[in-house]
Amino acid sequence: MKPLLILDCDEVILEFARPFARWLRDSREVELKFDSFALVGNMRHLKDGSAVDKAEFPGLLDGFFAEGQHLQDPAEDAIRALTGLRRHMDLVVLTNIPAAFRDIRLERLKALGLDVPVHANDGPKGRRVKELAGERRAVFVDDLPPHHRSAAQHAPEVGRLHMVADAALGGLIPAAPDAHARIDRWADAEPWIMNWMEGQTDGR
Repeated sequence: MKPLLILDCDEVILEFARPFARWLRDSREVELKFDSFALVGNMRHLKDGSAVDKAEFPGLLDGFFAEGQHLQDPAEDAIRALTGLRRHMDLVVLTNIPAAFRDIRLERLKALGLDVPVHANDGPKGRRVKELAGERRAVFVDDLPPHHRSAAQHAPEVGRLHMVADAALGGLIPAAPDAHARIDRWADAEPWIMNWMEGQTDGR
């Protein structure tokens, strides 16, 4: 059985911050500026400069998933790297997106040349990582440190690669302490993943 590469989507395969900011401005008249690695607290209404209330955020995010996923382009070199890796391992996407918008994400990835299973998740990902990996050699790639902590707890044998594809965002968040490595460029991540799958590195 082939090894398994378990991939987050936003800021791993697809850009998220820039298209989300574009959609907010164009469709909701909301400005998003990343002064910290957060969404809530960095959003303001253009009409009066007031902060977007925390209670408004879920509706805005769902609106983007419903209407704006077509704006998401691949992270730099992601499709080329994943196409190459797919010759050696199976790929699956594990994304924290409401199930109602999962098919839109699936079709967006297909349109970009990446026809792979997409699993919608809610909350920490460690249990799903363990379930998906089973007994296979596996690597999990995600941009958020809490998911690496969860994966370390529930699937410690799985390789954990911390990636934040957007350079501006990447500068705002330190390396996840529970990941085996932090690599933000697919050109560098590709050989690391191959080495892990071949048992040539423990990532440290």
